Amino acid sequence: MAQAERITTAIRELMSRGLPPKSTSPVRAAHTELVAALAGNPPRPIRLEVDSLDLDDRAEHVEKLLAAVHIYLTAILADTAENIPGGKLDRKYLDGLYSDFTGDAVGGIQKAAAELREHETWRAS
Repeated sequence: MAQAERITTAIRELMSRGLPPKSTSPVRAAHTELVAALAGNPPRPIRLEVDSLDLDDRAEHVEKLLAAVHIYLTAILADTAENIPGGKLDRKYLDGLYSDFTGDAVGGIQKAAAELREHETWRAS
């Protein structure tokens, strides 16, 4: 909990400094977009008595979070590839791994939400 508070405080401090200096760096721009996406998409807390809507919301949050990180990661890897002698970096493989990871993370939460929705329907009848 204390770590989350420190991260939130650090993000607030960054945001309170105003707009960052203009930069033509795609990596800097991607970083700024990532911080804005994280700050604009805080997770809603899951209640003690979790329901399927809580899990649907969390799956959507994780999906947005991972999409923002993927955009940033892509910019970092593209910039890195430009600076590697020969410019070789197998991003297709990494993109596949990232896609699988995202599918597993979001899909697992969505599956749990569907199972809980089924249980809620059964309890209501």
